Amino acid sequence: MLLLKNRFILFFSFLLFCAMVSAQSYDENFSKPIVTEKGNFTYYELFPIRTEIGDIIFLDRNLGAISADVSSSDSWGDLYQWGRATDGHEKRISDTTSTISPTYEARNDDFIIDSAKANDWIVSPDDYLWNDKDRTNNPCPCGYRLPTEEEWRAVLSLGAEIKSTGAGSYYLDIADGELKLPCAGLRNAYTGDFQYQGMRGYYWAGDVKTNGLSGCMDFNKAEITTNVTDYGFRAFGRSVRCVKDIDKTK
Repeated sequence: MLLLKNRFILFFSFLLFCAMVSAQSYDENFSKPIVTEKGNFTYYELFPIRTEIGDIIFLDRNLGAISADVSSSDSWGDLYQWGRATDGHEKRISDTTSTISPTYEARNDDFIIDSAKANDWIVSPDDYLWNDKDRTNNPCPCGYRLPTEEEWRAVLSLGAEIKSTGAGSYYLDIADGELKLPCAGLRNAYTGDFQYQGMRGYYWAGDVKTNGLSGCMDFNKAEITTNVTDYGFRAFGRSVRCVKDIDKTK
């Protein structure tokens, strides 16, 4: 009961925050900046990508990235453990801890090491984080959320190619440049080490599975492949690219 009450309070605090921060109130002006994390990051909307399931509007860069230029490592951004809020763990300079979080509100800003290989950073796996109607712990700006597996598949079906930046790293070019995703690498859940930076991309989806697994979309320069799967271990650190939360039922 206490957990539900805390989530209720958190949800309405989130709504109030969205209403008060004018820089995060959205319209169809794609040149309008979206300012987050106390002004530390600025994002812009990309133009809608038309797919078989409807238009999908992405932000122009990964969460935590200071540039949208995929030729620069500044476009890599942060690496999130699935379901965690923006609490500092996602930063590439964050320390690690082997103490698993007892609740969905982690008590520190460390990247949590999954030493027991339970596939999660939280004691009791919570399938509703990032996925329920309240978007609990949603790391995206107000009015945005994580893409679903279906949305990832829809944009990939328009054509995707892994290209070189010319500076020794790679990115995924989707729909003839309508969406570009840098190979931002992965943070290992068992060691906290960074892997495959510039060589592979690992992006979360909002979908939930069981046993600590969630949806994700990966691409690999070496194999020149892309893969949407539901085998994303939640304790790993992956990139987040947000989409506009459009009601497709209208």
